[in-house]
Amino acid sequence: MVTKTNFGAYTLYTIESGELAVSICTLGATVMRLKYRGEDMAPFYETPEAFAADTAFLGAAIGRYGNRIAKARFTLGGREYRLPANEGENQLHGGPNAFNKRLWTAEALRDAVRFTLFSPDGENGYPGNLTAAVTYSVVGSTLRLDFEADADADTIYAPTSHMYFDLAGKADNRKAQLRVKASKYLAVDKALIPTEVTPVEGTRFDFRTLRAIEDSYDHCFVLDGEEACVLSDGGVKLTLCTDFPALQVYTGGPFHAFGAVALEPEAYPDSPNRPDFPDTGLRAGEHYHRWASYCFENA
Repeated sequence: MVTKTNFGAYTLYTIESGELAVSICTLGATVMRLKYRGEDMAPFYETPEAFAADTAFLGAAIGRYGNRIAKARFTLGGREYRLPANEGENQLHGGPNAFNKRLWTAEALRDAVRFTLFSPDGENGYPGNLTAAVTYSVVGSTLRLDFEADADADTIYAPTSHMYFDLAGKADNRKAQLRVKASKYLAVDKALIPTEVTPVEGTRFDFRTLRAIEDSYDHCFVLDGEEACVLSDGGVKLTLCTDFPALQVYTGGPFHAFGAVALEPEAYPDSPNRPDFPDTGLRAGEHYHRWASYCFENA
């Protein structure tokens, strides 16, 4: 079932099953609230206006490029594209006033809402007119996101969702249990730009078995398969599956700013500048499609 509520210039769509209720706003195609069996599973803002002042991308759809692009530039087809930097000399999450700050068009479906956004050629430095879509659907206790896009010129595209999770509502997730099915992660420099693909064996990044988070993270894990991770806390377990190649785990420095953990399925950061990383190019006429699902259950 889908219902909608108007908040002035914004509209909030709520998708409900017997188990799960997810509210998404047309501003940023943002998950404003997520409840499993009546309990909040994520931090949220009460109004779209509060989110409009947000600087942590809380619950938002991210684009055109999730995570970081080094020195806010890349080369495609022999041409260098310069992007507006918004984190030091680098670009983060698509740049200033990116997808998370845009007003999306929404279409309510039976158990889903499809959000679409037109991004014109040159917006935040990216080539090509691009039409992006994110479809949120709820079946039982599972939320699924489908990311799609089409462009009229060769470009790069790597969206993500920046949902945070606080399954126990305790504002400190250091003891929450996490398993990430990744035998490798991306080591980074001081600016959090990837330097090399590194085995997790023997490091604090080894989450191949369920264990307490304990530490602060803002790192990309190279996934071994579609079952990306499990987060368990307070008697609730979240299983994230995806066909994205990587997962950013962000615990919100300085430490757990929201008492929550961001789990961001994504492409490798800075891929356009790294030919050894999986390609994030979207060619004119190609259709982009990736997905992620979030299944909640009692632990």
